[in-house]
Amino acid sequence: MNANGRNWIVFAGSIAVTLAVATGYLATAGGDDDNIRRVLRRTGDAAFIILLLVFVARPLRQLVATPFTRTMLRYRRLLGIAFAGVHSAHLLFILYRHGQGGNFEFLVAENLPGGLVYLVILLMFATSFDRTARAIGPRNWRFLHKAGLYVVFAAFVQAVAPRNSDEIVSIYGALTALAATAVAIRVAAFVKRRQA
Repeated sequence: MNANGRNWIVFAGSIAVTLAVATGYLATAGGDDDNIRRVLRRTGDAAFIILLLVFVARPLRQLVATPFTRTMLRYRRLLGIAFAGVHSAHLLFILYRHGQGGNFEFLVAENLPGGLVYLVILLMFATSFDRTARAIGPRNWRFLHKAGLYVVFAAFVQAVAPRNSDEIVSIYGALTALAATAVAIRVAAFVKRRQA
């Protein structure tokens, strides 16, 4: 199977698995709004964890050359595609929740940042295939994927950052700590490159 076919399988598979687990949860726990919001939080968390792996794959390999970091870097693109799939499923649940409430009146001012993040994710996914990557050229591809990675990462950090002292010891605090560790890894790899 060629790389493009594998990309589509990973994308569709990550959507299918996310939908299956989340709908299974709703089928047993109930489809009330609290449970739908819980699904939204957990699918967002799952997407963020995959994003963190993408974010640190290259710098971690530069810092620690092991078979594990080599494998992470080798499959970095597929991890990014899995992230796009999980976050696409997350979007489907957002739409489902609004549909349940009969409210599709998304306020542009409130949803524009999230919409722009989804646009960046879409552009990165669309250019993860050989033909589209060649079409935009290596320089534009590198800019889109590097800048896009930082934009999406920053948006997720803002979304999971603890809002009060109680959330510091919650999953939000844990995800924020992982994000800080990921930034430290990238900084350490940058310093190592500059000193080389």
